[in-house]
Amino acid sequence: MRPLPPPPDPDAVLADAGLEARLARWLRLARAAVLWERLWPLVLPPLCLIGLFVALALFDVLPLLPGWLHALLLAGLAGGVAFLTTRAVLRLQIPTHDQGARRLERDSGLDHRPLAALADRPVAADDPVADALWQIHRSRMAAMVRRLRVALPHPNMAARDPWGWRAAVLLLLVIAGTVGGPDSPRRLARALDPAITAPGLGPDGVEVWITPPAYTGVAPLLLKPEQTSVAVPAGSAVLAVLSGGWGTASLVVGGNATPFERQSDGSQRLESPIQASTQLTVRQAGLAVASWPVTVVADAVPSMDFTMPPEPGERGRLRLSATASDDYGLAKTWVEMRRLGAPDDEPVVVDLPLSNGRPRVTDIAAWVDLTAHPWAGLPITLQPVAEDAIGQRGSGEIHSITLPERNFNNPVAAALVDQRRALTEDRRAAPGTVGLLDRVASEPALFNDDLKTFLILRAARHAMDDQAFDLADVQDLLWNGALRIEEGDLASAEKALEEARRALEQAMDANAPAAELQRRLDQFQQAMQRYVEALAERMGANNQPQSGNDGRTVSDEELQQMVDGMRDMAETGSRDALRQMLQDLSQILEGLQAGQRQQSDANGPASQGMQALRELAKRQQGMLDQTHRRAQQEGPQSGGQQAAQAQEALRRALGEVARKLGEGLGEAPQALSEAGEAMAQSAGELGRNQWGDAAEAQSQALQLLNQAAREAMEQMGNSGQGSGGLIPRDPLGRPARGTGLGDDGTTRVPDRSEVQRSRDLLDEIRRRAGEFQRPEPERDYLHRLLKQF
Repeated sequence: MRPLPPPPDPDAVLADAGLEARLARWLRLARAAVLWERLWPLVLPPLCLIGLFVALALFDVLPLLPGWLHALLLAGLAGGVAFLTTRAVLRLQIPTHDQGARRLERDSGLDHRPLAALADRPVAADDPVADALWQIHRSRMAAMVRRLRVALPHPNMAARDPWGWRAAVLLLLVIAGTVGGPDSPRRLARALDPAITAPGLGPDGVEVWITPPAYTGVAPLLLKPEQTSVAVPAGSAVLAVLSGGWGTASLVVGGNATPFERQSDGSQRLESPIQASTQLTVRQAGLAVASWPVTVVADAVPSMDFTMPPEPGERGRLRLSATASDDYGLAKTWVEMRRLGAPDDEPVVVDLPLSNGRPRVTDIAAWVDLTAHPWAGLPITLQPVAEDAIGQRGSGEIHSITLPERNFNNPVAAALVDQRRALTEDRRAAPGTVGLLDRVASEPALFNDDLKTFLILRAARHAMDDQAFDLADVQDLLWNGALRIEEGDLASAEKALEEARRALEQAMDANAPAAELQRRLDQFQQAMQRYVEALAERMGANNQPQSGNDGRTVSDEELQQMVDGMRDMAETGSRDALRQMLQDLSQILEGLQAGQRQQSDANGPASQGMQALRELAKRQQGMLDQTHRRAQQEGPQSGGQQAAQAQEALRRALGEVARKLGEGLGEAPQALSEAGEAMAQSAGELGRNQWGDAAEAQSQALQLLNQAAREAMEQMGNSGQGSGGLIPRDPLGRPARGTGLGDDGTTRVPDRSEVQRSRDLLDEIRRRAGEFQRPEPERDYLHRLLKQF
């Protein structure tokens, strides 16, 4: 019998294959897996408790609770976490080497505990056969080590937490983190800092005021304990006053603590600016006395844009309609005007007035006369700009337009203006301008031998002798010369009136005192009188009322009454009514020239058509009255055929009226054709002796005739043929009361009795304010009432 071959040494096998190091690594991994499976079920309860607290903190719920309850919850949380952590430490068992080996064998699917076999030794070490067999067994076990693996830890939480509370806490954390966002750190800090006071340590009282910047117009805000969030304007300051308590208090703003200052009465006071959104906390004796989250709202940039594109209007004026807004009020609005093709030219600023001080939202509608500007007749761009109290500016969309220019009937004046425009576009046009001025000056008849005109033209001529002449001075001289030739003294009078009107508007915008307004009104009245006299002299109608084509007039007495009413409004502080009255009077004065020009058009087709339309409406009203009376009579009626013929005659006359209005206005109002249809229906009903139905048709026809008259008057006004600018009158010819020209109905002009009542109240306040025996607080109050007057 052949002897058995010597078995391989298992230790050599492990060493040769490097399996010994792998075996040690696998054992460490197996022990770690066992440790995790034992540790995770123990640490999950305290982690869930902490997660629940973090979620509540991010929802910012805990600061809403009373301080003592907040602190109690924090103490309970700390106690619960400590208890669960201690229990986890006591229950946790570190896996042994054998426990790791059993886990490794189980995960690797090895039977007969091969890892234990590698460490075992036979009892009978002196039996060669038994020893050989044992070595063979160990070698087989060592070969199985190559198949070792460790499965992932499996704490079996589904059995331990069948309701899935761990997932609910995780979901709650995700939602709370989304809600907290960037404010999450501050919310966590608030959750860990309960606002509690201890008897004898807390203050007797604490007041915290937030004072916004003065320009915002926002009143100071007193913070209340129950407030959960506070929004304040940028640049605000906090004023905190604390009385009582133990120790010096401090104000924590953005993590920086500033101590209060002791006052002579024993209280503590502190003022500090708020630079950014933060947490305001008042602390004393190491405790949070009060706390508020403060959000700083940045001052928004103002916005402004045109509500409709700029367009030229009557007399070459430019209509500007815009809307502007700002969160704390507008300080200034204007339009920047730039000339196309001249980027180096400085922009021209056209100021737009603001009503009621510094409005937050305003609609601006202004007529701007820029016909005197050198860019008149040239393409320009217009951009609205708004500015707030701290200098922030917002601009709107840019619009392009040809700047309206004035039409000159005098050929010499028109030639001067054309040459002025050529100089504006190119200074090299100066020789042509010099030649024109020399030719005009040599023929004084061209400018009516007016000495002032001659001096203006010669001054412009000699100014251009120098190649580096001042272009602005020459432009101004040429414009004044053209106006003098065209209108004589009326142009300068109109300019002075416009300057006086603007000065009065600026005084109202600046909330000037009543005395300053009276002075401005004196200047306006003098300029108005000069303008009216110059206009009357030009028209050859001295000492005669100014009138329009419809016979309505405005006399000097009526103009004086309006000025007197403005003085009463300025004295009693009715600024809105004063502004509205100034607009009405300005439109009346601007329309005087148009009213005079309309007299020459009194025989035009449009005027004839309007007169015929009025007469036709009167006849239709008479027929309607007769038809109503016949309809109210009982029994059968006759005479319908004769009435139908009269109605048909009116319908044919309406066709002639429509023809005249269409010739004068370009297109007759649409309401005329509808009125004709109503008249035809009325004639048919009258032919059948249906007087009731005929009355309804005639009433509809009369309404349409009135509507057509209003539409025709609007078209005539837009084309310069209307009676705009004259004082509105009632059917008896008296000046109309109520809303004025351009008034939207929101501004109420007080009548004389109300003005007198206001004056009586003002006199009584002044009398009482001068009585020194009255209490000082009452006299201070009366003086404050008188400040605006």
